[in-house]
Amino acid sequence: MALVWAVAAAWIFVSLRAEVNGVLDAKLAESAHMVQNLWDGSAPPESGLESALEAREGEGLTEGLACQVWSLDGQLLSRSDGAPENPLSRIPQGFSDVTAQGVGWRVFAAEAGDGAPRVLVGERQALRDGLANRIAAGLAVPFLLALPALGLAIVFAVRRGLAPLQAATERVERLDTDSLEPLEDGQSAPREVAPLLGAINRLLGRLRETLARERRFLADAAHQLRTPLAALKTQAQVARGAPDAEARERALDQVVRGTDRADRLVRQLLTLARFDEDTEHPGQSLELDGVVEDAVGAVRRDQGLAAEAIELHVPAAPVRVQGDAAALEEMVRNLVENAVQYGGKDGPVTVRLEAEPLRITVTDRGPGLPEEERERVLERFYRPAGSPGSGSGLGLSVAARVAALHGGRLRLEANPEGAGLVAVVELAAQPADG
Repeated sequence: MALVWAVAAAWIFVSLRAEVNGVLDAKLAESAHMVQNLWDGSAPPESGLESALEAREGEGLTEGLACQVWSLDGQLLSRSDGAPENPLSRIPQGFSDVTAQGVGWRVFAAEAGDGAPRVLVGERQALRDGLANRIAAGLAVPFLLALPALGLAIVFAVRRGLAPLQAATERVERLDTDSLEPLEDGQSAPREVAPLLGAINRLLGRLRETLARERRFLADAAHQLRTPLAALKTQAQVARGAPDAEARERALDQVVRGTDRADRLVRQLLTLARFDEDTEHPGQSLELDGVVEDAVGAVRRDQGLAAEAIELHVPAAPVRVQGDAAALEEMVRNLVENAVQYGGKDGPVTVRLEAEPLRITVTDRGPGLPEEERERVLERFYRPAGSPGSGSGLGLSVAARVAALHGGRLRLEANPEGAGLVAVVELAAQPADG
């Protein structure tokens, strides 16, 4: 700011000097022509010159002026007091800067002609510079006095404008992971600062959501893994203290099954944590019929089921969609495992993929669910009273989350053909190109 101010002051000073010099040059030329017009060759030489200079006294311009009148043959006809005897300028016409007897002059030469003599009017350069400096100083004093006031005003305005940022900085420094409250409302902040505060508040909101998901995951993992890990430890201790090989084998079988359940639980927890972070499915082209077949095949292998235990119906033509293959396979696998666990003993589980409208249905022939329980079982870790097996209550909630990520929904219905439950996944995934 100080540099800009100094440059502005220098520019004003230079411009002012140029204007003053222009005015003084005009007065020099005017004085020379006036001497020519007032010169009377019949009068004593001094009378015409003095008359001309006296005519300029009223304008206050005779101080520092020197005038010479020369004849056509180069004779000095007259000169004013203080004017040197030698010609002030050698040029016949116009302005020039000369030095005479150690004094600098600004000289205008009026050319002789039509009986008029050659007139040279000069002004001491020091006086011209002094006049310009006095005028510049007169303007510079208030200009310089205004500089501190303007600087203080700028500092005040900047501090006032940045006050919301300073307040936001102090609020951010006081934040911790247990308190990520929004900063000052962006609407009450200056227009220039409001977008930044709004962006910070949105970032804090995302951080709160991320931390909440992490805490929820840790709490879920600690709660759900405690029981299977304790059971594994118990079975391992039984196997180590078994009295014979047969008892040891039974205990080790329980360890293997418990490990499988723990592995399944960890996988579901990690999958659910991953899906919690996503807001929409990636746009990857895939064949949904192949995803459904892979999920059904995985359940058959893991549970040692015959092919007829799970009936699979898919369209003859590939069903290409945009979606997350791993997420969709996890969804189908959870639905099929749930159907096998709760209704597989009462008949085959039927898995059907339909292209138009795009949906997947998984039907079992078990006891079904009361209507009031069908929404609750989609919640995390909820299992109806008297549920068989040792499930975690995560499978259906994972499936519902995947369906939502693909713009669809999961709903549970009674089997219209008799006993059992039908899980219907309606997807809004757009058909893939190609």
